[in-house]
Amino acid sequence: MRPFLFACAVLAAAAATTCAAAQEPPPPALKGAETCMRDNAGLAVQSSSGAADAAAFLVGYLCAGPVETAALYDRNSATLRNLRLMLESSDEANEDADWMAGMVVDPVTGELDLKSAKGEDAQSGLMAMQMLSGMGIFGGRSGNEAPAFIRETAARFVMEHRR
Repeated sequence: MRPFLFACAVLAAAAATTCAAAQEPPPPALKGAETCMRDNAGLAVQSSSGAADAAAFLVGYLCAGPVETAALYDRNSATLRNLRLMLESSDEANEDADWMAGMVVDPVTGELDLKSAKGEDAQSGLMAMQMLSGMGIFGGRSGNEAPAFIRETAARFVMEHRR
């Protein structure tokens, strides 16, 4: 029974975090992709033979730049968040986390940014973060496929224009 209660507590905490995050306005990197897809969904539908084709055209061609920026923001945010969680749970949390203190994900470009990183390991830490992020090790995804939330948004916009 205890593992079940623990799992419920973890799910409740995750849901609360998601709800709190959902109330914040999306960063420009995500908003730009959404706006592009909304504005171009009609064109994608007119130019395509079906809904899946239109959504793929919208994500992969008409809005490729903004979608790439949103995917980079999503991947780098997940990488940074997961690495921080990992370091917080380690025995050397204070020493290892120091170089990450000023590291953020730029909300416009999606790039990893060292605004006020501390310590001599900051630059090598940034390089390691970029490598890990690019490989999807801590971000949970690699490759060129757009994140699910982008594909879902594109599909909704396409379906609205097909009615």
